[in-house]
Amino acid sequence: MKRRRLLSLAVALIVPALLVGGIAGPSPRSALAEPVGFKLLPGDVMPFSIFDPNHLYLDSGSCSITAKTGSVVAAANTSANQNVDSIGVTIYVQKWDGSSWGNFGSGSTLGGNNTGFYSNAVSIAVTPGYYYRTRAIHWVIENGVYEQGENVSGSVLVS
Repeated sequence: MKRRRLLSLAVALIVPALLVGGIAGPSPRSALAEPVGFKLLPGDVMPFSIFDPNHLYLDSGSCSITAKTGSVVAAANTSANQNVDSIGVTIYVQKWDGSSWGNFGSGSTLGGNNTGFYSNAVSIAVTPGYYYRTRAIHWVIENGVYEQGENVSGSVLVS
């Protein structure tokens, strides 16, 4: 009889704890920990774009980066659905510091008027031995309406 009571008491205490996760559940710290030896390299980050599909005038944009010895060429183009008053792009070269991306120098804002397409590139001297990428802010202005989108290129290692 005592054994049956002890078993019932043990089941009554352990089963609810297991269901709530107090005994067998993972600790909050281990749930957030990175796998040992895992490091995401900047080349592993995929390019991405953010464009509002409800834009009236801004259609799309793209950007790229090419490594040269001691420099990079950052290129971008912007497309509108029609000829617009102004169209352009602000090009940023970004450098990977080992944990995050940051702008390398200031951005270059370039554009044209009364056209539906704009393309340009900038060449920038950089510090060898680091990864770099292009971040582009594409924009159009038509009849006082400003629209913008953004995209980021893949990264390159500069030698």
